[in-house]
Formats: sequence, C-alpha cells, structure tokens
Amino acid sequence: MQLYISPEGGIAGDMFAAALIDAGADAEKVTTAMQAAAEKLGRAFVGHRKTSDGSSRLFIEVEHHHGHLSSHRAIHLLEHLFEDFGVLPTYREFGFRMLNHLIKAEKEAHETFEFDMEDHHHGHHHTHGSDHHHHHDHEEPEAWLHEAQDILIDVMGAVMGLQDLQAPVKAILSAPVSWGGGSISFSHGTLKVPAPATTVMIKNNKIPAQEGPIETELFTPTGAAVLSALEATEIKPLPVISETTRQGFSRGTKDLPIPPLKITLFE
Repeated sequence: MQLYISPEGGIAGDMFAAALIDAGADAEKVTTAMQAAAEKLGRAFVGHRKTSDGSSRLFIEVEHHHGHLSSHRAIHLLEHLFEDFGVLPTYREFGFRMLNHLIKAEKEAHETFEFDMEDHHHGHHHTHGSDHHHHHDHEEPEAWLHEAQDILIDVMGAVMGLQDLQAPVKAILSAPVSWGGGSISFSHGTLKVPAPATTVMIKNNKIPAQEGPIETELFTPTGAAVLSALEATEIKPLPVISETTRQGFSRGTKDLPIPPLKITLFE
C-alpha cells in the first residue's frame, strides 16, 4: 500500500487525523484515543464533524491544568497511551518519531530564534485547529514543552488512524506543502509564519514547502512532525485512482479559501 498526501492547503496534526477518519479509519477509535491523550493534560473534549464541503474536521478543546510538561514526561505518557490502546510496534515507533521530531525542533528553534522569554506557565484554555494550532512554546530549551504538549493528542490521532487503516508509515507528497503567510502570536511574542519549529523541520527533514496561498498559518509544527515522521520528502504525481483506492479530505478549524488536505491510499 502507498500513502500519498496532497498538502496544497497546508497540514496540521489534527487535520491529518481527520483525513484518516475520512479515508475510513474508525472515528470513535481515533477520537477516543485523542480524548484520552487530551485528558492527560486537563479537561478535554474531542469531537468529529463534517464540513459544508464534505471534508472531515476535528474539534479539540483542552483546558490545561498545568502549563508545562517535560519531554521525558511526554514520552512516558505516550508509552502508557500506546499500552492502553494496543498500539502495534510499527505505529508505536512512528508515534515516538513524531514526538521526537517536535522535541528536537523546539530545542533547535530556541537556540536559533530570538524569543521574548517571558514566563507563561499558568493554566490556559484554548481551542486547537490548523489556523491557531500552535505548539511552539518551551519553558526551557532542554526538556520543557508548553503548548507543544498538545502533540500527544495529535500523535494518538495519527497512530490510531494509520493503524486502523493498516496504512504505511512512509508517505509521498503530490505537491509541496503550503505554509501560508503572515505572522503568529504566542507567548514568546509575534513571529513570521512558518513557526520556528516548523522552519527547523522543513530544513532538517527536507520537506518540500512553499509560501502562500493565503496570509494565515497553514503548516503547523504538529503537521511538520507528521510529515517528518512519515519521511515525506519526495514529490510524485498521484497514480491513477482505482476502485480499491481510499481517499480522505479534512480541514482545520476555519473554512478557508484553500483546498482541503487530501490523503490517498493506493493498494
């Protein structure tokens, strides 16, 4: 089986999970696992719905009870979640790759980019979707994740969706990833899109990416972690679609004038 990703409208971790559901992964299995991950962080709700154009969308809300999480604890929580949900070795390895790519990128971003280092570790409430789905914070460059702790939710969505579809853990792109434009504001100030951690992963993991087509963040750090873990460095045209081909379409939290994320599974 081959997995193709068409990211002309960008990609975020929650959008990838939603596209896997749209391609036939069990929505309840995927959202239950994501909810369990979210509940490790605070009070949470994860729901799945259809958009007006028939794409899938995940609605994720987390009210964090603490503002930071060490990368060691993130790995530990993920081990427990994988155990609880019977994640198979291939998909476990993929999930840990996804987390480790983000941790590594966050560290490097902190060493490379000028951040306004204020202390922001109070509990906070936020909605999480492709347009404002920022996992960009670290308390300390070595080991602390702040909003990046939400990666656990997206890892569980990706892992459960891929496993349910028995999909490969490598992907081919049908086009470069669109990162959007403009700027993003988070607790270290305002920075240009793509976010520092996304920029690091594009560079280090050779992800083909381009600016546009609109002035909004379209390619998030969790989306970059998905593509890094899938080793999606190659662009090829989509093969001919047959009766056994499965496709899934998804959108982030806003209806934007861009193509939905599309994934295609060829037998």
